Amino acid sequence: MLQAYLADLAIEPGGSLKIHASATTPVRGATRRLRHSDPHPAGPGVLDEPCAWGSTYFECTDLPPSTGSFATAQRWRSDGSAFTLSAWFMPTNLSGDTVLFSWDTASGPCVISLTSDATVAVVGDQKVVLSTAHFERTWHFVGVTFDANPGMNDPRLTLFSSPWGRTGGPYLTDPIRCDCTPSADSAIRIGSVSGLLTDGGQLDGLLTGLLIHSSALDVVDLMSVANGVGPEPLSNWEFSPGPDPDRVRSTTIGTDDLILTHAPTRSAVVPEPLSDGRPVTDARVSVHFHVDDVEDCGWPVAAQLDVPATAVPGFYSITLTSPDEEAFELPFIVRGSAPVTLLAPTLTWQAYANLGRARASWPGLSHYALHADGSPVVVTTSRKPTQTFAPSARLEVDATDGFASGQLLTHLLMADLYADHWLGQRGPHGVLDDRALNEPGSAALDGVTTLVFSAHPEYWTSQMLDTLEWFIQRGGNAIYLGGNGFYWVTSLHPTKPHLMEVRRFGGSQTCSVIDNDRRHQFEDCKGGLWRDNGRASGTIVGVEFAGFGAGDSLSYTRTAESRRVEWDWVFDGVDGDTFGAGGLNTGAGNELDWVPSNPVLDTTILASAQPSGREFFSAYEQTTVPNAAVRADIAISKTEAGGLILALGAISASGCLPINNGDNPISKICGNVLDRMLA
Repeated sequence: MLQAYLADLAIEPGGSLKIHASATTPVRGATRRLRHSDPHPAGPGVLDEPCAWGSTYFECTDLPPSTGSFATAQRWRSDGSAFTLSAWFMPTNLSGDTVLFSWDTASGPCVISLTSDATVAVVGDQKVVLSTAHFERTWHFVGVTFDANPGMNDPRLTLFSSPWGRTGGPYLTDPIRCDCTPSADSAIRIGSVSGLLTDGGQLDGLLTGLLIHSSALDVVDLMSVANGVGPEPLSNWEFSPGPDPDRVRSTTIGTDDLILTHAPTRSAVVPEPLSDGRPVTDARVSVHFHVDDVEDCGWPVAAQLDVPATAVPGFYSITLTSPDEEAFELPFIVRGSAPVTLLAPTLTWQAYANLGRARASWPGLSHYALHADGSPVVVTTSRKPTQTFAPSARLEVDATDGFASGQLLTHLLMADLYADHWLGQRGPHGVLDDRALNEPGSAALDGVTTLVFSAHPEYWTSQMLDTLEWFIQRGGNAIYLGGNGFYWVTSLHPTKPHLMEVRRFGGSQTCSVIDNDRRHQFEDCKGGLWRDNGRASGTIVGVEFAGFGAGDSLSYTRTAESRRVEWDWVFDGVDGDTFGAGGLNTGAGNELDWVPSNPVLDTTILASAQPSGREFFSAYEQTTVPNAAVRADIAISKTEAGGLILALGAISASGCLPINNGDNPISKICGNVLDRMLA
């Protein structure tokens, strides 16, 4: 099976793109510039241009993806021959063996794992079993004591487990002869088997309160530690997020930080205090490991694509083809700004990536999925193979979501190309990806006077909003061609921008974190809606999310306000009062934005599209019942700095732009406003 991904989704002219691939046969690649990708007969059809650059040929190997989060510390114990390793652990999926700890020994890896009815230690051909029940979603105090030489050549191992708040326990094995002496240079691993050629996590659960003592503790001391007291540990770690989200900081000299691999989730869920209020651990944060976490699939660089310095800003794709004609698309953006610049919502691409795809074939989940243990997906990566990035991809959702049933909607790259094609008919323009606005400072928008947003700019970081607000406050103009934008609080990893974090809470959502888990790990901010964080989209672009649903395409009808003389120029060349029902993307519909009842900006509603039946729901933050009163507003706002902002108010409305080669009411309205902005 041919699969691949790019190290980055956007590149500057003159830069290089790394292609990571897995295949059983040689692969050829050809690059083309994308102009329009919807084959709908009412539009211009599929338009692309082969590039003289970007051809490649390479051989690669069929490789499994690297998946599953885990942690590693290199220096973790003294040179003494005895130690006790303990932690609080909440398993979230005990359907198979769960690796808790491992380290290297002379006989191979020592692996401490849990099942639903046992704690097991395996070293080479030795196996120690502690028969005890473990319960999902329950905290357990677990660990191992080891004394390498209690008697001459008589190493002893003890396993123990004590579930919090349940009758019975602690459960211990008798000291059993088993030599698990760590190798001199062995790291300690949490959630992964040490020594495997392919690193991968095998742990679903939360862990905190990791301690190492420099002796083999007896049962009295073990229970003292479990109760939050006991001997002073040799090694301790602070689980709260620090400046590096990939580390759990060591608080003891001579012990290394835990290095987190595959971006596990920090959580505020920790063991409850004892009945007298005393905490059983000083830790106030845990780490939630998942067997299906992915930071980077880990495939080697198969080829490098050099983008010439003369490359025109826009959308491109490398088409990889195997000898049996199996093809795989790798779209990317060549960055470049101009007075009119289109912003491509690559964070939205990533949030939906692999939605509805078979997990076994497509590693790396979307932000609309649940992990195998049922927990929300908080962190996603762009460094994974995905079909939903392709220019031909349409909206594909899991079977449990029926709002788009039977409709060939798109809100990803195909919809971005509606906007790009329309702008291209009007003259040269720039194209940037949204991550460019996340970079410190506002240099990305230097020289830009009008910023155009396509169908679904849903995910925004605080830095991106800061840059946009700076742009508008200095007099910049904006055209918002979609809906449900500027919605979810989003963070990017400070040094790995291919990783994005979303912690849904409130709003129209497919899943939610608990309230205590809303703090982000990539940035000190509170997850959920930007509206609930004081930055509603209505205060930025004049409209905000109103509702969603499916059904017949909606029509816009002009308002009385639109007939004021000051707005005559907007409708120059537009005949009739009703328009927008037809489009390559069903016309106005899918997800709708309206002007809030108490607008902050100087906003005029020019036209509205309102469902006639009950096929649309209000956004959950507006009300929790089906509500046919939701609508899509075409709105124009005047900013204090003298700029203009036009919003179409519907995800699918930009699909009207290419109809009849651009000779249609939506295209004329947007064109008239763009001309005024440029003037």
